[in-house]
Amino acid sequence: MTLSPAFVEKLHSIVGPEQVVTSPTRLQHDSRDYYWFSPVLKPMLDDKAAEVIVRPQNIEQLVAVIAAAVEARVPITPQGAATGNYGQGIPMQGGLILSTRNLTQIVALTPQSARVQAGVILRTIETEARQIGAELRFFPSTLMTATAGGFLAGGAGGIGSVTWGTLWDPGNVLAVTVVTVEETPRILTITDPDEMQGVIHNCGLTCVIADLTFALAPAQPWQQYVAAFDDFESGLRFGETLAYDDDLHKRLVTILEWPIPTFFRQLMRDNACPDGKAIALLHLTMDDAQLAEKLAPFGGRITWHSPHSAYLTSGWQLSDFSWNHTTLWALKIDPTITYLQDQFDPERVYEQLRQRKERYGDDILEHIEFMRFRGRMYPQGLSLVRFRSPQQLQELMDYCEAIGIWLANPHTHYLDDDVRWNGQPILDARQRWDPHGLLNPGHLRSLEGNRE
Repeated sequence: MTLSPAFVEKLHSIVGPEQVVTSPTRLQHDSRDYYWFSPVLKPMLDDKAAEVIVRPQNIEQLVAVIAAAVEARVPITPQGAATGNYGQGIPMQGGLILSTRNLTQIVALTPQSARVQAGVILRTIETEARQIGAELRFFPSTLMTATAGGFLAGGAGGIGSVTWGTLWDPGNVLAVTVVTVEETPRILTITDPDEMQGVIHNCGLTCVIADLTFALAPAQPWQQYVAAFDDFESGLRFGETLAYDDDLHKRLVTILEWPIPTFFRQLMRDNACPDGKAIALLHLTMDDAQLAEKLAPFGGRITWHSPHSAYLTSGWQLSDFSWNHTTLWALKIDPTITYLQDQFDPERVYEQLRQRKERYGDDILEHIEFMRFRGRMYPQGLSLVRFRSPQQLQELMDYCEAIGIWLANPHTHYLDDDVRWNGQPILDARQRWDPHGLLNPGHLRSLEGNRE
């Protein structure tokens, strides 16, 4: 659509001209997330951009911008830090990007929970919480830039999920304050876990998040380690001993096949990644001797260590090479690489890995993150793939599903193509809170062609 000058002027009157972006260059740049991780999504979404970006500075302005957009029937795409990987934050029909980056108030902080506005950076929460003996239960590898609201709307788990699970797991998200997209927007505080399913991982399709309350965990004296193994399977078996031991404090258990470590320039420079070896990236509370004892049965050895005194104080952390940051480092070296988001059957993981490796060889490189999901521990894959064609990628995904590897397809921008999506709660919430279908249109395949 084409926005009227009168509508843009109204936005100026609400938030001030300096908080309204209309420059074509800025719009093109700021309308992007990390969809370009996918060679399938990149050509599909490269030309999509908003017609205006608005950055409210408080909740009152947020509500007023929503009311103005509803009155003019302008599509709204909510945006945090735009660090998602799936293109689900790309405005498919132009309209307005509603940025929450200026909503940066920590409303309440206790050792048990943090209530924050949607634009608060996760690193800020972690830093402030550690001052009172607490920490985030888990966070994405984009800790330094991701916003709380963006993580809730587009994320799932991350560093810490090996212990605490995901956003969907009970007790991790305690409350959410949302704004409905109606002529007279309502501000609703949601604490019921069932109703919250319409907000968690909704990708901006059901409401605008104003603030949220995360449960916190007691702060731990995390030590960071890299350990090396002769082969990937030895590293994976070691990782299982940590992941499945509920008595161990752990925040990160990442297992990476060689040559993935060659993509990590800092770690290679520090001789943390011996030639030809699989590695583990670890956040643990044990000391060198305790870890060495656990590594010995698997032929592993410590190759790098950073003490707790350096945790979150240096320029980079070991978690910067984990989860989907692994893919980012790989793409910096080899732009033909993409990835899968796969999850293995805990009872069949070695069989599944061997079958896939026999078929695809080095066209797929293994990357496992241990993650608790709905009460059960899983080897969660963020496997690197050498992309040759969309057909090759689809054949690979079909084969994975045929041998029982569960996939959350990162090469589609449709939320309802993701097997994790909570279909009915999302659709019900959208109907209640966005009756005109203005929120982030074009990202639900089931609603294509049904927009007002």
